[in-house]
Amino acid sequence: MKRMLVIAGAFVPVNDTVTLLTYKRLKHLDCEFDVLLLTGKTDTSLEEELKKDPDYKKFHFYPVADYDSTISIAKPWRLPLSLINLNKYKRAALRLAQKNRYDYLYTSSVPGISHSAGLLVKKHFPEIKWFASFSDPIKNSPYKNDPYLAKRNPVYRLMFSVGSELYMGERYENDGILADKLIFICEEERDYIVSQHDDPEGLKKKSLILPLVYEKDWSMYRELTEASRPDNHPKRAVHLGRLYGLRKIDTFIEALKLMKEEDPLLKEKIIFEQYYEIQKEALKKIDEYGLQDVFKVFPKVDYREATSIMKEADILLLFDTIMEGAPVQPYLPSKILEYLLLRKPIFGVCLDNSPSYRILKKYGQYTAYTPEEIEKTLKTIMTEEKKFDYSLAELQSENRFLEL
Repeated sequence: MKRMLVIAGAFVPVNDTVTLLTYKRLKHLDCEFDVLLLTGKTDTSLEEELKKDPDYKKFHFYPVADYDSTISIAKPWRLPLSLINLNKYKRAALRLAQKNRYDYLYTSSVPGISHSAGLLVKKHFPEIKWFASFSDPIKNSPYKNDPYLAKRNPVYRLMFSVGSELYMGERYENDGILADKLIFICEEERDYIVSQHDDPEGLKKKSLILPLVYEKDWSMYRELTEASRPDNHPKRAVHLGRLYGLRKIDTFIEALKLMKEEDPLLKEKIIFEQYYEIQKEALKKIDEYGLQDVFKVFPKVDYREATSIMKEADILLLFDTIMEGAPVQPYLPSKILEYLLLRKPIFGVCLDNSPSYRILKKYGQYTAYTPEEIEKTLKTIMTEEKKFDYSLAELQSENRFLEL
């Protein structure tokens, strides 16, 4: 059987977008996998799914270090240990490649050091076929210009900048594009990333689009596909995830202001719930406009609780990255997959240059951006009983996986 070296940072049963994406892309292949691992917190519900999944037996794990001790961007005081572990990670990749004969190599841009480790292996073993996966853009990422960082003290800013460079430095993307095949989750992400490099057309020719998918036999997904549609009074509209940087909700708050001015009893008809981080400026506006009774903020929840909240919601909110005037917006929130599986109203606050807009329109869902458009769209969603009976076949992982 063919053998693949997987250098992708954390891996399932750690539960995040990249770990799940990597596993779902690889599990269907007729291959044995050696996974160079940065260990993280186990998700018990995901662990139970993996115990029942026969494909998981094909994966063999080689832990190097703890993920949080290796990636220091959120805790820059860990920089010395981070540097040690990043170098350990690269050296361990080369040792594994020297010890075993691999036919294939898979790397991920989260963390970026994975691509550099992959390039090191490729240079020593050029016969290996290398697949490099890209999540969010690294080079010229608009998110690197975070306005909140300027408000921190100079020492923190310096250490944060160094930590960011170690985690998502441009050199990692420069290394990754040298792979034999490049993998992206959507066309917009591919177009943005290849446009940052020489010979974009050449890079496109060796690119694959492998979108977000689900495992139909996993109960964590089956619970979503089989969930009944609720009928809450007042209606519950929920958003799960961080609101930071370019993921702003300014126009949404202005729309709620308009709606409450028109209907002071708006809270009896609909409540908006935000789970996880939100910009301080947005909170100030909510207070200033007296919207605390219709827009409520809650702490971050784990995946199991998040899916329960999604199932109980009447409306699923998606606050997209906003890049006005840009020819393409390359970011796609991963929650859009779980949202689609529920076949209930999804409202995306987005522009028409984004993958979210394209996908939501494809499935007959709702989008708007200006306050007036948002107000009008919300009123439509609240009053009409639109049924969503689209097929989920295209979103199943066995139909969309990596082919060697």
